[in-house]
Amino acid sequence: MKPLLIGSTGNTGQYIRRFLVEQGIHPKLFVRSPEQAEPECYIGDVRKEQDVLEAMTGVDGVICSLNTEGNGTLISGLEQVIAAMQKLKLSRLVTIGTAGILQSELQPELLRYQSIENKRVNHDAAKEHEQVYLALAKSDLDWTIICPTRLVHLELKGAYRVQKDVLPSGGSQISFADTAELAVSAYLNGTFVRERVGICY
Repeated sequence: MKPLLIGSTGNTGQYIRRFLVEQGIHPKLFVRSPEQAEPECYIGDVRKEQDVLEAMTGVDGVICSLNTEGNGTLISGLEQVIAAMQKLKLSRLVTIGTAGILQSELQPELLRYQSIENKRVNHDAAKEHEQVYLALAKSDLDWTIICPTRLVHLELKGAYRVQKDVLPSGGSQISFADTAELAVSAYLNGTFVRERVGICY
């Protein structure tokens, strides 16, 4: 098993990489700058079709923990990832989203970021994650979107609540480490296929 890990230098991505290695799995890393390069690495731009296709050579799936940067990198990158996976006949993709794109518990017809549950003023990140969700939903991939609530720097607890499509009631935070653990578990065990998963303490 060799997944392509996109976003391995970020807060969640670093943990994803560590937990894969602890399982004896050494992912192929997709990085964008030569300073981040190391063995088993592909340097490229996730928004470019050829780079993504080349990076996927020799892998059997993708784990993505790209951040939204306010410049469309997440959605344009994921669109390239989806297209490349379909072209190469790969099916398994786990990506990190946000609790904002889960259904609202109080207004189920709305996503959380559109509802009275939302506490953020700026919705740009949630809107971009929603674009990713819609693109994945239209695809035939075996995708999973891990949807954490407010991410915090805490040690791995290994005990947290998860729920399909909505955030477990009263959840207000989750660590980068536990979010990464769920992502790795979902990838390795093939759970939550074609589902959004809310995660919190």
